[in-house]
Amino acid sequence: MTAPPMTTPPATPAPPGRRPRPTSVRRLFVVLAGLLIPAVLGYLGLRLHHRLNTIDMPPGDTAPQGGYTLTVYFTPSEAYYHGPQRSIRRQVCPGQNLPDAFPTDYLERVGMEGFGKTARGDYLGWDFDRHCYFATGRPPVGSHDNPLVPWQSVAANHLSPGTRIRVTDCGPGVPGETCTRVKAAHWRVDDLCSIGCDTARHLDLYIGEQTRTAIEDETYYFITKAATIRAQAPEALRR
Repeated sequence: MTAPPMTTPPATPAPPGRRPRPTSVRRLFVVLAGLLIPAVLGYLGLRLHHRLNTIDMPPGDTAPQGGYTLTVYFTPSEAYYHGPQRSIRRQVCPGQNLPDAFPTDYLERVGMEGFGKTARGDYLGWDFDRHCYFATGRPPVGSHDNPLVPWQSVAANHLSPGTRIRVTDCGPGVPGETCTRVKAAHWRVDDLCSIGCDTARHLDLYIGEQTRTAIEDETYYFITKAATIRAQAPEALRR
């Protein structure tokens, strides 16, 4: 049995008023769609990442927000620590020239606070990512390599860098004189909180370098869990 002759189906006429789309144009649309879809998905992915890691504050001051935990952090000074010496020879960052050992209690503080002033006048830093010590002549810096300013810099994990903070109520347990100073300060998010800041409503306030031995006994070394704040987005996010 012979195969039936090949036939070409009749072309379907185009609807009135609409011209048939040429093949080259159709290909162009396919190429453009292939380029546009990944770009849109990439943009949405970046937006989602931003949403998961920061809270965009609306323009101007927000309404007071309660339920904030406030803690403080500082730069420990080796002069006030006298524990047994501990070697850091195997924990020195590559290319660094550091003393072999420091007081153990001092190193514990540096590992928690991020930086410490040494007896020789420079600073010992702890790299949280590489887990090693390094030396620097610069005062402590924040997560964006910006200088930390006492009674101004704030470490937070869920607010955009540059967000301005005003504490309107310290919550219970903060001495009156200390609370007055905290409320009068113009705080700003300059750093990330590497230890202890597990919730969005946790701010770590930087109070500067240690000047006394028992800093935990000072009135300005406090923890409160019911503070109220007002926040203002950075200028760049309000445009």
